[in-house]
Amino acid sequence: AGGRYRHKKDTYLAPIDPNFGGCRRTLTDENGYYYFRTVKPGAYPWRNWVNNW
Repeated sequence: AGGRYRHKKDTYLAPIDPNFGGCRRTLTDENGYYYFRTVKPGAYPWRNWVNNW
């Protein structure tokens, strides 16, 4: 929720969301179909400059 990831180099001050691990698994039905429900990521709290990715 705060834009922080579980990575040793992520030093952003926002708290880590305990309900999001960054990956999930899913089940398929007998035909191999699956369904994902997700949320759109929010904006990052800084502007994009010439050297930003």
